[in-house]
Amino acid sequence: MLLVRKGWLAGLLSAAVLAGCASSDEETVQISPLPELENPLEAQVVWKERFGRGIEDFWSSLSPTEGYGKLFIAERFGKVAALSLEDGKEIWSTNLRRAFSDGILKKNKGARLAGGVTVGFNKVFIGSENGALFALNAEDGSVAWEALTRGEVLSDPAVIGRLVVVNTAAGKVQAFDVDSGEFQWQMDLSVPPLMLRGTSGIASSQGAALLGTPDGKVSALFADSGTPIWEARIAEASGSNELERVVDADVKPVVLGENVYAAAFNGNLASIELRSGRVLWSRQYSVYTPLAIQGYRIYLTDARGSIYAIDRRNGLENWANTELTGRMLTGPQVFGDYLVVGDYEGYLHILERSSGKLLGYTRIDASGLYAQPLKVGDTLYVQSRSGRIAAVTIP
Repeated sequence: MLLVRKGWLAGLLSAAVLAGCASSDEETVQISPLPELENPLEAQVVWKERFGRGIEDFWSSLSPTEGYGKLFIAERFGKVAALSLEDGKEIWSTNLRRAFSDGILKKNKGARLAGGVTVGFNKVFIGSENGALFALNAEDGSVAWEALTRGEVLSDPAVIGRLVVVNTAAGKVQAFDVDSGEFQWQMDLSVPPLMLRGTSGIASSQGAALLGTPDGKVSALFADSGTPIWEARIAEASGSNELERVVDADVKPVVLGENVYAAAFNGNLASIELRSGRVLWSRQYSVYTPLAIQGYRIYLTDARGSIYAIDRRNGLENWANTELTGRMLTGPQVFGDYLVVGDYEGYLHILERSSGKLLGYTRIDASGLYAQPLKVGDTLYVQSRSGRIAAVTIP
C-alpha cells in the first residue's frame, strides 16, 4: 500500500508496517512463516495462463471480473482481454496503448491502467492513472468511447442506471453517460494532505451511489445528479503525526438489505442504516481490502494480515486468525465451507469458514497475489502481479 501526499507519492510502505506505525513508532509487524500443517488441504489449479506483464511492483486495483459468459482481465500496460471461463483461452484482446499514441491522450506516458475491470450494458469499463476512462465493447474489445476524468481512476468504475461513476484520487466523483461517455455531473470530496494510494469503490442501492472518502466517512449521493444524501463518519483522525491521522475509507461499501457495511484504515468496521446514514454499530478494525459477507458474518483481513469473522448484526467477533500476519493478504473470499485469501508470496490460503482454522495453502505464482479472488460458480479466479491468471477449485 502506498501513501500519497497531496496527490504525489510520499513513500512505499507495506500495509503491515503502516499499521504498526499508526499505533507505536517502535512497533513493527513481523512476516509470519508458513505454518506447518498435518494433512494440508490443497487447492487444485484447473488452468493457468499468462497475460501480458501484469502490474509488476506497482499498486493496482485491477482484478478479473465475469460477465456475458466471459472472464475479463487487464494489465497495467494497456492490454485488456476476454478469456474463456472453462479453459482460459483468449476470445479477444485489445491494446489500449494505441490510445496514448495520438489525440488528447498523447501527452501521457503509457496506459497505466489501474481501476477496473467493470462490466455493464454489454461494455467493459476500465480506468487509468492518467485520468482516462475507457468503454470497450464486450463482444469484440473494440473501443466504444473514451473520456477524460479529473483525477486518477484507481478503483473500479460503477455502472448505476445508465451512468458510469468513478471516484478519482483527486477527490472528484464523476459520472458519464454509459452509451456515449458524455460527462454528466461531478461531486467534490474533501482530500486530506496525506492519504493511502487508492480510492473506495462505489456501491449502489435504490438510486444512490455509496462510497468511502479519504477523510474517514461513507457518503451517499443521488446517482442521477451527484447531490449528497447523507454522510456517516467511521474513522476519526487522531494522533501526534500525519501518518497516525490517515483514516481513508478505501473499502468499497457493501449493501445488504437495509444496511451498509463499511470499513476504514486506522478506523472502524461499521454498520450503517441505508435510509438515514445512522451508524448502528462500529468496532475498531483497520482495513483497506474488500470485505466478504455470507449469512450473518462479515469476513475481513486487517492491515496487519489478521483475518476475522464478525457478526454483522451486532459487530461481535466470532473468531480471529493471526497465523498469517505481515503477509500482505488480499481481501477474503467465501468459497462454500471455506474462506480463501492470497498473499504477497503467491500462496492461496484455505481456512475453515466456521472456525478460522488454517487448513492448507497452495502456491499459485511466486510474484504474489494482490486482489481478492473472484468466485464464479464452483471456481475461483486469481490474478498475480506478473500477469498469470489461474482458475482454482478446492476438492
